[in-house]
Amino acid sequence: MLLIVKGPYLQRPTENSMTIMWETSDPASSRVEILLAERIHSGHQGNYKKPEVVLTSVSNDNPSTIHLLRVTGLEPGTMYFYNIFSANEHGEVQSGPYPFKTAVRRGEPFSFTVTSETGGFSGFDLSDGLTNINIFKQMQRYRPDLTLFIGDLVNDGDNYEDWEKYFFGPGGDFLISTPFYSCLGNHENNASWYYDFFDFNSPKNYYSFDYGDVHFICLDSTDFIKSEHYPASSGNMSTGNDQYDFLIHDLQASSAKWKILFFHYPPYVSGGYQVEDLRQLCPVFEQYGVDLVFNSHTIVYERSHPIREGIVDFHDGIIYIVAGGAGAMPEWLLPKREWHTSQSLAIPHFVQVVATNDHLELRAIDEEGRLFDKFTLRKDSDGNKTYF
Repeated sequence: MLLIVKGPYLQRPTENSMTIMWETSDPASSRVEILLAERIHSGHQGNYKKPEVVLTSVSNDNPSTIHLLRVTGLEPGTMYFYNIFSANEHGEVQSGPYPFKTAVRRGEPFSFTVTSETGGFSGFDLSDGLTNINIFKQMQRYRPDLTLFIGDLVNDGDNYEDWEKYFFGPGGDFLISTPFYSCLGNHENNASWYYDFFDFNSPKNYYSFDYGDVHFICLDSTDFIKSEHYPASSGNMSTGNDQYDFLIHDLQASSAKWKILFFHYPPYVSGGYQVEDLRQLCPVFEQYGVDLVFNSHTIVYERSHPIREGIVDFHDGIIYIVAGGAGAMPEWLLPKREWHTSQSLAIPHFVQVVATNDHLELRAIDEEGRLFDKFTLRKDSDGNKTYF
């Protein structure tokens, strides 16, 4: 019997396209139908009519277990529904309809959520996986347009079963309708499954993308800080290293209002597993106007003061946020805060960010839905920042 064993889930949202992926138990064909989403403006039947009108269809007859179909020709910031189909000599399977929304245009607000450690916390988790389930459910309540995972999705990236146990299983209902991006953590082990399951821009361990007024850059800190040298750098954060050159060229090329970076190892955290050698990259971030940096690895929440040139700078500093969300290790915090720490708490959480043309609003929310930290960053037309 042919079964769907992962997904469907969404990847690489743009204004005019979306990638839809899933995995089947045996090699099979792939087909996606995109359905018209018609709003109901009266009565009590719900927000949308039952989708029946097929706008377009994409298929691939080459048998595969991991299915990837990219749908193009869509409208920006628009809701659609989709069905998936797979078939082979053992039978047929289908699933749907599920909603998705294409990326908004520049100038239009949107929201995203951030968490991590769905697998990295597993060795300490006494809740039998309830922490992961709760975090995914809470993020779903906020209906984000996309989500960032800051590494350690699994406990052992080389173990196929881990990807279902810690990520695709607990997050299934959320990932059906919320496209996501991730960076490599140390628990992924740079495993081939990371490259097989995700459709990030090449080379996948580092990449960038635009969404609304935000330019996002994903870095692979596990490449800058090799496991055999950890926590020291491998001497490769300089011109001539492919990832470093990519970072420079990508920041230079972006004209987006907001620039947000995410990578696993934290250069700033008043707790264990701070990787100070990554501060070698901070002058680059400062030179090219980065606004926020998201990290993980230390399984806590921590928000820094705005930092520039190694000191607190409320005029033009960068805020570093450790979002070790799907877990909590209070014993990993230092007895007292470091100079760079604004707020810090070791509880399971996620971060919600609302991005507009001139504001970034950030809220940290625990697994029970309680708000425990927030701040707003405003940037005027001249690039001057205000924090409150």
